[in-house]
Amino acid sequence: MSHITAIVSLYHPSATHADHAALLAAQADRLILCDNSPDSHEALFSFLGDKAHYLPNRQNLGLSAAFNRVLKDERFAWQDDDFVIFFDQDSVVPEGHIEKLVDTYNRLAAQGHDLGCLGPVYFNTSNQREEVPIQKEMIDGENMQVSSIITTSMLCKYGALKQIGFWNEEVFLDMADWDVCWRFTAAGKEIILSYVSVLRHSVGEGKKKVGPIELRVGRPFREYYQTRDCLYLLKKKYVPFKFKARFVAMVTVRPILHVLFLEEKKQRLHYMLKGIHDYKKGFRGALRE
Repeated sequence: MSHITAIVSLYHPSATHADHAALLAAQADRLILCDNSPDSHEALFSFLGDKAHYLPNRQNLGLSAAFNRVLKDERFAWQDDDFVIFFDQDSVVPEGHIEKLVDTYNRLAAQGHDLGCLGPVYFNTSNQREEVPIQKEMIDGENMQVSSIITTSMLCKYGALKQIGFWNEEVFLDMADWDVCWRFTAAGKEIILSYVSVLRHSVGEGKKKVGPIELRVGRPFREYYQTRDCLYLLKKKYVPFKFKARFVAMVTVRPILHVLFLEEKKQRLHYMLKGIHDYKKGFRGALRE
């Protein structure tokens, strides 16, 4: 019998994030909290009892490495048929959320679909709209095949993750979900987006319209990871061509737009240039100032 494990990445969590974790603990067989903060926050989550496992990394390993540390930990006795569902600490799940996703996964698998991962449509609270890609292939009235889904609420089988080598630790934070999805696709598996549950989720800090162009606004330091890690991904054969073209734009056109039209211009330029510098030096991991 397969079990359902929810894995949450933490970074300087608060009591609010502990409340979010409690909602997940009620819907999964077990909850694993991997904390990338320099200090332990175990006391925040102690009320969850034995169902939750708190793992303090005491350093910022990044999203991919933190998830992999859990997935490769033999203490958790992973089985290939186990379900794994990933979240960030800000995720607030509606009632029955995980059960609906698992039921949908099993139904599609029974119909012959070879799933890599499945996730819900999300309502982006940053721009107040549902995020559904233009390019998609409808399977039925509720489910569609897409090229990628976001990390939070990404549901997979452990064996499928093991097949593709788990998360790519060259990708520290942003684009880690894209990378997983592209490697699933390269392995012949489907990426499914579903309406069976809709998740309210914030992406970035909003968007800014510049003529026909829509710029996603994020904190300046994220320019570093986005710049550095897209350069690493440009070398990967499994990355779709249209995204390689997008990555080229991310290190040529996008810096100009961000410096011209977004706030904190000097900081953004600093982190972009540092991302290029650290890529050339082969640096991985957390930002080193």
